Amino acid sequence: PTRGKQQTTDHPPIHPVDAPSKKLGTDQEKIYELICRRFFATLAKDAISETTEVWLDISGETFTVSGYRLIEANWKHLYPYFKEKRKQIPELVSGENIEVVKITLKKDMTKPPQRYTQGALIIKMEQLSLGTKSTRHEIISKLYSRKYVMGGTPIPTSTAIAVVDALINCDVVKPKMTAKLEADMNDIAEGKKTLQETVKESRQMLTKVMVELEPEKEKIKENINNAVKAQNTIGPCPKCGKSLMVRVSKKGKRFVGCTGYPDCKNTYSLPQQGGLTMTTKACDACNAPIVQVKLKGRRSWDLCINPECPKKKKKIEKTV
Repeated sequence: PTRGKQQTTDHPPIHPVDAPSKKLGTDQEKIYELICRRFFATLAKDAISETTEVWLDISGETFTVSGYRLIEANWKHLYPYFKEKRKQIPELVSGENIEVVKITLKKDMTKPPQRYTQGALIIKMEQLSLGTKSTRHEIISKLYSRKYVMGGTPIPTSTAIAVVDALINCDVVKPKMTAKLEADMNDIAEGKKTLQETVKESRQMLTKVMVELEPEKEKIKENINNAVKAQNTIGPCPKCGKSLMVRVSKKGKRFVGCTGYPDCKNTYSLPQQGGLTMTTKACDACNAPIVQVKLKGRRSWDLCINPECPKKKKKIEKTV
């Protein structure tokens, strides 16, 4: 079976090895069928279709429409999960009269590109030769764990933007450099290049980057530190007016503390699990800052950091 456009040895494809010996659960059966259908589809013939472009003359005005006509489904018959984005157009003959059922006037504007989803990021990484099939998910996970991105659809944090701004002109953050290192490692595995030769070239590239960054290191450090502070700042302290920030204690516990410490010792507890996203919202009951909490497998929710919030007391009273 095909393994994609490029042969790799890091992660072989999932494929069926036997028929189930016992009845599967609903979800298990669906996943097993998906794997089987995908496997058989890779062995099937290519689908045959024709691209169609039609010019229509309606009262002297020319309209065009493009789409396709499926001739032989072949692998698509085995794998119905694939969604065809193109419009399917019936077979037409030049000079044929067709009925105009409806005409609508549509006003539209160009739209900015959509944000990358995690799936679209993986496709883009493959196109740029960044990582391998088995490491691309891990790379994206690191962006989340290091707080460079947040949200289901990855959104860059202020720290990430500061790092990119600081290193934008350096080869070390450009896809070409990483893609070259990936290609070099493949060449080593295939015996086309030696390890010593690749290490020497890599050192030369990194030395060049260090020379470029050295004069700007203090400025870069300041910009990134400011971005991290901004990312962890959740609002003004209600007691002294200075900023409240997410901090980590010596025991590894995260909490909200005032930047006015030790003069102001105002602190708030935080959940010790899950991701935290700073918001600009304030609680409508006590005016304390609100953070968004996201636990794995659950929807995110807004949390008022004030333990004495009237809303929380009402909930406790109702429970009692």
